[in-house]
Amino acid sequence: MSHSRPVVTLLPLDDRPVNTGHVAGLAGTAGTRLRLPPAGLLPARGVPADMDGTARWLEDAAGDSDAVVVSVNQLAHGGFVASRRTTEPLARTLARLDVLRRIRAGRPELPVHAFVTLMRTRKSDGAGAEPEYWDRHGRRFFALSEELYRAEHGRPDAAAHARAEIPEPFVADFFTRRMRLHAMQLACVELVAEGVVDTLSILVEDSTVESVSTSEREWLEAWIGRLGLGDRISCLPGADEAGAVLTTRAALEHAGLRPRVAVACLDPDALGRIAAYEDVAVRDTITDQVAAIGAVLVEDAAQADLVLAVHPPGLPPRDWCSGPDQPERPGDDAVCLAGRARDLLDAGRPVAVADVADANGADPALVMALRDAGLLRRLAGYAAWNTAGNTIGSALAQGCSRLLAADDRQLAEHARTLTHRLLDDWGYQTSARRGVLAAGTAVRPDLVERELGDLLADLGPPADKFRIVPGSVCFPWDRPFEISFELEHLEEGNDRR
Repeated sequence: MSHSRPVVTLLPLDDRPVNTGHVAGLAGTAGTRLRLPPAGLLPARGVPADMDGTARWLEDAAGDSDAVVVSVNQLAHGGFVASRRTTEPLARTLARLDVLRRIRAGRPELPVHAFVTLMRTRKSDGAGAEPEYWDRHGRRFFALSEELYRAEHGRPDAAAHARAEIPEPFVADFFTRRMRLHAMQLACVELVAEGVVDTLSILVEDSTVESVSTSEREWLEAWIGRLGLGDRISCLPGADEAGAVLTTRAALEHAGLRPRVAVACLDPDALGRIAAYEDVAVRDTITDQVAAIGAVLVEDAAQADLVLAVHPPGLPPRDWCSGPDQPERPGDDAVCLAGRARDLLDAGRPVAVADVADANGADPALVMALRDAGLLRRLAGYAAWNTAGNTIGSALAQGCSRLLAADDRQLAEHARTLTHRLLDDWGYQTSARRGVLAAGTAVRPDLVERELGDLLADLGPPADKFRIVPGSVCFPWDRPFEISFELEHLEEGNDRR
């Protein structure tokens, strides 16, 4: 099936805006028609979806698509959170992968890109998206995860002591869940070996170097190597960016484009640092995200179709969500990186900025340096949210989508998507979220909307062409971690009035 505007069907990780609306914006920039499930098939706040209905929708949609991108967590478990909480027998969840085999049988030529997450081990108490026993034992499970990794890698074994700190039924439940998910990941590897799935991204979410997540990733990589599938399967840090990355990959493949990407970083040695919530150096995360999007790394920026300008992890590490009142870093590095970006842009190289200096938010000094240099409107991409993998994948997806923008409508969508990312990552996560966290349950979306509107006005071009749609600010999962809002072009707002 081929269309003048390719149709990409996406079964997203869940219903959150970054997995749906943000991807739709990138698709609009790339000239792609994005097909998402009806809202009724994507329940909010981690409630498990109707998986039989989802499978039927996916199979029907694949019949008229140019590519399919599938979250296995959504397909097999009914969502991202549901995959952490599932108690279903493995045989039942594995059977849900058969829809992919039916799609391949009916459309042998259809590109199918899948992604699945490797279960996190959260460091704090508080259940949230975890089982209820995490309220009392979250930190103890994190300690057990560390000790098990050390024992599995020939280090002094304190795992028995760490295990004794947690009631055994909870330990058994936790590792049974992980075992089921590991088996699901191996089943996905088999789908690639069978030719059912073209590429597979195994996303390692919220990990550390010494953790059971790292052990499980190493086991998977061993099987991938044994099967000779390293060119089609990758294990890499991330999760929420995968839908955007693989949807953009599908658009690039349809256009016959494999972009050359160069990396610009003022301190290349800093790329050897390991960012918060990850288990490999940022340099490796960049390499894997570039491969996942279907691009190729090159050394020389003069030969690149896109330059990824990286603001590397700072020392000491910070987290804008857990410690939002920390002092800002000196701005010298930010000003220098903005200068490097300006030089690249003046030389005709598209630039996407990936700010991974801190977790869960942007370095304000960098945003201001880019604004003051008049560069925000010239960027091909910008991201600074959550983890380094989330940020790097998102910046690449924006930048690569911009390479495909061929008319004024696509360019306008790019400007909207770029502005949305800036206002979310810098305006909300670094700034406005402080007040939301302080207000707790008393937070008023209308006041947050007013603050974001003021911050939007501070950004200058291209943000000066947009406004927040009145009444659109909300917290989609009733928590301060993420926000939802809509931007409209000022001319659209005038038309409405």
